[in-house]
Amino acid sequence: MMLSWLCALCLLCALCPGSSSRSLEWFTALVRTEYTEPLTNSTVLGTTESGRYGDSSPKESVQGLVGFPRDPGQLEGCHPDVHYAVPGMSARAMEEGEPWIALVARGGCTFKDKVVNAARRKASAVVIYNEAKNGNGTVPMAHLGTGNTVVIMVGYPKGMDIMELLRRNIPVKMIITVGTRHVQEFISGQSVVFVAIAFITMMIISLAWLIFYYIQRFLYTGAQYGNQGIRKETKKAIDQLQLHKVKKEEKGIDIEAENCAVCIESYKPKDVVRILPCKYVLIFLPSVSILIYKLVYFLFHHLIDYKLL
Repeated sequence: MMLSWLCALCLLCALCPGSSSRSLEWFTALVRTEYTEPLTNSTVLGTTESGRYGDSSPKESVQGLVGFPRDPGQLEGCHPDVHYAVPGMSARAMEEGEPWIALVARGGCTFKDKVVNAARRKASAVVIYNEAKNGNGTVPMAHLGTGNTVVIMVGYPKGMDIMELLRRNIPVKMIITVGTRHVQEFISGQSVVFVAIAFITMMIISLAWLIFYYIQRFLYTGAQYGNQGIRKETKKAIDQLQLHKVKKEEKGIDIEAENCAVCIESYKPKDVVRILPCKYVLIFLPSVSILIYKLVYFLFHHLIDYKLL
């Protein structure tokens, strides 16, 4: 019974239009860096899946040299007239549209403002590194209305490593590619309320059904005990009746026409019958049903009450 209710509850939750949960889809970003160490003149490569694409960012690959805000007080890239320095790239190349990637710090303004300001300087992508207190963690970024500019977030250590190289005027090439797709489910408040109400309703109905069932069972058991009492009382009353063996050609009895006054069954010679006080013959055979018991019980008790027996 309870299993049926639970199945019905699950079906209702699935069919209810307001109960469906919403999901958040997001993608990680593979960040590959490449630079030449001046002291050893060796190329250093590094690849980590440490980035996260912004909610409104195109999920596509992009590459270019990395630039940062030239003014030390504008590392967040929030000022509309912020200027960027890109080691290894001239200002003319930047103006001509050669791809480059802006690296800015989180905070100070909205994500959208950072992206719009960098895109105004013709940046192909914007990399926002998180705050120090968040370590390597990243967060969802809402920046609706930033067009085709690719936007990702990286952890604070990764951002600072790249920033230190740029401050040393070391050109850093970055390649951003799409990583792993993730889907995060969120259950809406409306869904929770609906499930709670449905569950409580099902529990109330189940409780009412159980109460009704046990009341019916109690009444049935009582009736069974009552029937047993009637049988005992009837048997006592029948045992008090006079036994008589039917004989052929007995005076006053027509064997072909006589039958029991209670069960309407005919009897024959040599049958043992009981004589009712009203002189009717009662045939008491093993096949007599509970209906006969009840009828005999009724006859004896009510006729005695009215002093007819």
